[in-house]
Amino acid sequence: MFMIFLIIGIVFSYGNSAAATIVPTKDLQGLMEPQGSKRYNGSFLIYRSDAEYDEIKLPISTPIDKNDKLLAPSYLSLAGRRVALQYILPAGRSPLEALRNYQQAYKVDGFETLYECYGESCGASSINIHKYGLGSLVMPLNYENAIGDNSPAACAGGAFTGNVRYAVMSNKLTGAGLGVMTWMPGDVSVYCDEKEFKKHASVFFISIEPKALQQEMKSLSATELSKSLADTGKVAIYGILFDTNKSVIKPSSEASLLQIAKLMKQNLAIKLHVVGHTDNVGNFTANLTLSRERANAVMLALVNGHQIARERLTANGVASLAPVQSNDNDSGRAKNRRVELVLQ
Repeated sequence: MFMIFLIIGIVFSYGNSAAATIVPTKDLQGLMEPQGSKRYNGSFLIYRSDAEYDEIKLPISTPIDKNDKLLAPSYLSLAGRRVALQYILPAGRSPLEALRNYQQAYKVDGFETLYECYGESCGASSINIHKYGLGSLVMPLNYENAIGDNSPAACAGGAFTGNVRYAVMSNKLTGAGLGVMTWMPGDVSVYCDEKEFKKHASVFFISIEPKALQQEMKSLSATELSKSLADTGKVAIYGILFDTNKSVIKPSSEASLLQIAKLMKQNLAIKLHVVGHTDNVGNFTANLTLSRERANAVMLALVNGHQIARERLTANGVASLAPVQSNDNDSGRAKNRRVELVLQ
């Protein structure tokens, strides 16, 4: 099975209060690991998030700060079934020890280290690592909202960190990938038992089992396209598909292209802007280029494959500037990744 795993070890603490969250001594109620996952001996599961289909980009270069946002010049991009897990480790275990244990455990399965960094070379922020630091690039986009302020995951995530260690591994035979990040805590929130949480590192684990996106969107007919254009001046097309970070149209998109061509042949006065849209995952500039390239690919497919006059079409891309739903969840991001036809 072609699988990808990212592991992130996290440690933080929060200040004490009368009702402070304590360090867990067992897996949180209702949480279970997926079959085949590995954990550090004596650790406890404190967070899980699943998506039937998602895209992740694991940094494999030192992230840089651009306009107060961390960006990775190079990354490993993957798509498929995703599971994210977070564990808290036994007291006294160092980030390096946790990292090496995960590397050794997955080396047995054929993984080799593709990238490794420590501290500042990871682009790590000492303040709120899951919001401003390396964790902001590898954790699910809704992670911060999901954990809240006083959950064990939030306490283990903390406000200040140090000794960050991170690695990405790959399996050349299967194409699978895996990453590990660990760190130790600094001062944190009054919602947590700071003294005790500062003794524990954590591991955040995210896995992708690559799979094709299940096509749930039916191709709109030429009549349906015409009605939407007449009613709103635009229509979203979800039946034109691309591989992750690619602008080559997949063969399964032909039904949608055929209906667009039929519309334009039945209505010779219609001129359209073809507009590419992405979600907000990854680098904005790269997504802007990608959205333009995808729109251009659709335009050329209509011109070259369906004999639509070139002067009746333009190709534009706006990246994530015009979402139709929130980018904080998988279903919203799927809706935002689209091609739109807009009346000129």
